[in-house]
Amino acid sequence: MDARIVNALIAAIINTLRTLLNVSPTIGKPGLLKEIKPKFDMITVIGFSGNVDGNLIYSFSPSTALKVVSKMMGLPYDNLDELAMSAIGELGNMIAGALAMNLEKAGCRIVISPPTVVTGNNLKLAVEGLAINLPASIFDGDDAEVILSAKGSMKCSQQ
Repeated sequence: MDARIVNALIAAIINTLRTLLNVSPTIGKPGLLKEIKPKFDMITVIGFSGNVDGNLIYSFSPSTALKVVSKMMGLPYDNLDELAMSAIGELGNMIAGALAMNLEKAGCRIVISPPTVVTGNNLKLAVEGLAINLPASIFDGDDAEVILSAKGSMKCSQQ
């Protein structure tokens, strides 16, 4: 596993959430996953390709998702409607964009896909390659998680 990729992702998460939500998130120790079963019911998937191919998968509890949307919109929001889902997708897009910029500085180029936001209980995702889990705390406790999956060895070959 290329530490540059994981470090670039952690920096992207922290800096984006600080800037956009005015919070100081904490990221837990990365762990290897045997299967991808997101911890929470609100899930955003963003694919990426380039020097390394894979997916970023973000999951939030519904209450954390509502807090995120409220912070993004600057007013209380209490319904996970289409507008809220769009905001959650945009947050994922911003983090993925920051990841792409961070990796570019390290000599690794990726292109990200538009976000897909899904909700549901007990979802399991199938991806090729290696997957790591980054538990995250945005507002309180472990209220979010980020999963990074990559085909191959998750090493960024420089161009």
